[in-house]
Amino acid sequence: METIWQNADSEERDRLTGVLRTDCVVIGAGMAGLMVAYELQKRGFGVVLLEADRVCCGATARTTAKITAQHGLIYSRLVRQHGADAAKLYYESNSRGIDIYEKIIRDKEIDCDFSRVSSYVYARDNVYDIIEETFAACKVGARFAYTSQTQLPFPVKGALRFDMQGQFHPLKFACALAKELRIFEKSPVVEIEDGRVRTTQGQVFAHYIVNTTHYPVMDVPGFYFLRQHQERSYVLALRTEYRIEGMYYSPEDDRSLRGYDGGVIIGGESHRTGNNFRGGCRCRLREFAQKYYPQAQVDSVWSNQDVMTHDGLPFIGRYSLFSPRIFVATGFNKWGMSLSAVASQLIPDLICDRKNDYEKLYSPRRVKLRAAAKDLIKDAGYSVRGLASGLLTDKKHRCTHMGCALRYNPDEKSWECPCHGSQFDPQGKNIFTPANRNLPG
Repeated sequence: METIWQNADSEERDRLTGVLRTDCVVIGAGMAGLMVAYELQKRGFGVVLLEADRVCCGATARTTAKITAQHGLIYSRLVRQHGADAAKLYYESNSRGIDIYEKIIRDKEIDCDFSRVSSYVYARDNVYDIIEETFAACKVGARFAYTSQTQLPFPVKGALRFDMQGQFHPLKFACALAKELRIFEKSPVVEIEDGRVRTTQGQVFAHYIVNTTHYPVMDVPGFYFLRQHQERSYVLALRTEYRIEGMYYSPEDDRSLRGYDGGVIIGGESHRTGNNFRGGCRCRLREFAQKYYPQAQVDSVWSNQDVMTHDGLPFIGRYSLFSPRIFVATGFNKWGMSLSAVASQLIPDLICDRKNDYEKLYSPRRVKLRAAAKDLIKDAGYSVRGLASGLLTDKKHRCTHMGCALRYNPDEKSWECPCHGSQFDPQGKNIFTPANRNLPG
């Protein structure tokens, strides 16, 4: 089923054939790619944007479209693992991200249902984590309030509220931005080297290359497959007269809610990609919706996939020490809307050799072993088991990325890689990277 956002008009574009030369080539026409390409073009660069399928057909089409600086319990984690100064930079950069969207929408007069609303992280039982996050919010200089008053259909014991956050219709915004750019669709990238990007039917020579695919398509250098994993979550859009204002998230039960024009969007049931062999995620989400919105009608059901880094911070900057003219934006940890705006300023600043206060915070070359050790060991275990199982698995159920054994997801009716998060439909078609080839027939 399509998401509620996919009703936006999007013109089809030609696929790349032959050879092009330009200043910058951006790979991946999701929100991050569009935002980076738009900013580079605004600064005077010639830009070509390459998309393997259609504009914003991937993770951006499946988002809940929250543009916020409140990312669950992020600030208490950042203060513990990275220090208060780093946490403050994270808050400032994401808050500026909301302003960036608002300015583009105002300047371009884009009709995309943008509004400034409050965002809440709440608890129904144990408020300890919410209180800790409130203290952290104070340390980073956030504008916040602690409250137990919400528009949710159930009582909460406590909630941390950030005001003046944002929400919008992501594809209406993306389609308007795409009209400003030179984009080639149905042009999957098969090879990247310094100064050249090759697709299935053409190639682009460029001085700068920016990889904004959901998951980086180039394993070496960078080794991003060792530094992050993917998680899948599920979403219901309910048509109901009992609407809510604002955006809500509970770390207790992984529930996300926000209002939209037709009613309420409910998300949750996250699991590591490839680790849902029992299924039932969609059923549990429907049970939650039925309990609190019994008269509602289901407008749409979908799922999304998010790239999770080991230390809780995305990778935005130079791809590696050995590729100074190749850049990357990945690992948004479920908060891709605001962090796409961060990338749209940080990467062009690096290309223009301008100072950016957030370069060190998001640097892909950072080493935070203490913060990342637990998840790094856990991910290594998944990879070792998956690769070992792959040796005993037939090729039809072996990931085309690195050969890990695939697992069946009954909720999605798909085959998924527990090592790095690739996904394939029942016919073996590759849906999510890092794999970029279909399963053998």
